[in-house]
Amino acid sequence: MQRKLATWAVTDPSLRIQRLLRLITQPEWLAEAARITLSSKGAHTPGVDGVNKTMLQARLAVELQILRDELLSGHYQPLPARRVYIPKSNGKLRPLGIPALRDRIVQRAML
Repeated sequence: MQRKLATWAVTDPSLRIQRLLRLITQPEWLAEAARITLSSKGAHTPGVDGVNKTMLQARLAVELQILRDELLSGHYQPLPARRVYIPKSNGKLRPLGIPALRDRIVQRAML
């Protein structure tokens, strides 16, 4: 897939984003990104919106359609990451940004 995208980008640079956007907004692509994201251990950790795996799974089809519409219309805005500090072995704290699950799904779709 990466080679195909690279070939497209070289052939016609004006189509780079449109083709990639059409690819990642396909319902099957977003559904697979959601499946992978929700199967990870981190899916139980909510982002700044407070939505966890159970809550998102209850309305997954609707949420994926909303994400798709926002991406295609250019109105998608990621939420701020929730800041958490985890202790390090030396006693100091390491900052960690936890994105909302919907943003993790979009990130996964772009991988």
